[in-house]
Amino acid sequence: MMTNTRHVMKWLITATLAALCSLGVRLAAQTSPSSTQTAPSSTQAAPAQTPSQKGDDDTTRAQLARFDQFLDNHPETAEQLRKNPSLVNNEEFVEKHPALQQYLQQNPGVREELGENPNRFMQQEQRFDRREDDQARRRELRNLDTFLDTHPEIAEQVQKNPALFNDKGFVKKHQSLEEFLEQNPGVRDQLKQQPDAFMQQEQRFDQRENRTDADMGRGPLAGFDRFLDSHPEIAEQVRKDPSLLKNEEFREKHPALKEFLQQNPGVREEISENPNTFMQQEQRFDRREEMDRDRDRSGVAGFGAFLGNHSGIAQQLSKNPSLAKNEEYVESHPELQAYLQAHPELQEQLQQHPQEVIQSAQQQGSVKANSSMMTGKKVGQTDPKPKQ
Repeated sequence: MMTNTRHVMKWLITATLAALCSLGVRLAAQTSPSSTQTAPSSTQAAPAQTPSQKGDDDTTRAQLARFDQFLDNHPETAEQLRKNPSLVNNEEFVEKHPALQQYLQQNPGVREELGENPNRFMQQEQRFDRREDDQARRRELRNLDTFLDTHPEIAEQVQKNPALFNDKGFVKKHQSLEEFLEQNPGVRDQLKQQPDAFMQQEQRFDQRENRTDADMGRGPLAGFDRFLDSHPEIAEQVRKDPSLLKNEEFREKHPALKEFLQQNPGVREEISENPNTFMQQEQRFDRREEMDRDRDRSGVAGFGAFLGNHSGIAQQLSKNPSLAKNEEYVESHPELQAYLQAHPELQEQLQQHPQEVIQSAQQQGSVKANSSMMTGKKVGQTDPKPKQ
């Protein structure tokens, strides 16, 4: 009987322990998710920037901009503070510079930043100043590059001799250049101080712009340029306001434009990302195309004059234009060889399209010859200089 009672007691104790263990597991399972869920919420909230912090950043940028402008207007004070920022907290120094004293009184935020850590604030100001200078320099280079692209005759001369920018006689003879320099004092000052260095920077800028156009692909630009050339009314409007290219109502009113963009997804994609940038690139492309055409016409016209003064070569090339590509023939005619060496672009055109170039040259040469007959002068002959 005692043995049975002990067995019953053991069974009750075992069952009770098992029940307690099971209850503990369930409680742990219920409490653990809440703790794991709250933890991420605290970690996620940490990196978020509060509106006040963003406002502080904006305030600091505004303060830097104002202080940078003040220093630009007071170069002597700027030089001393950049060498020794702690001077800003020197009462004697501030009193000796009334403009600085007044500025700090009117800008308590700047005064507070400088009071806490003058070195750090001045470092930030100098970084800001460098960025401003870089942006101003890029604007000046872009303005000069655009001017030279649209005035190839001036560009050719100043690229050979940048000192012409400071030649009063040369500037006076080119009214567009004179107006440009008056309207762009930053460019004028740079050219006055270092004309060679600034022109080198302009040429590097131009090369970078060309690479950008090439990276974007000449295909889309060339295709869109041809489209605008054949649709001058659309061209005039979108060059004034590139955002019209993204305007559905404008596209609907111009079915040709709508169809072109549907057939040219590359152009459509570039326009959707940044219509202003794309139109700037298109206009640079158009100017360079026009410059190339002008050079080609000028080169062909000059070759026509050469042929007019060398009838034997003209007759032979007229019968067989490919002779212009024949090294042996060219070497046997030293005057032709010297002319082509002096005009490598023409030589390249003759290598690619000898018949078209020679026909065009002879046509222009004959026009000049006829006008020369009317005036009694030979082709290429200039008016004699008046006697002194």
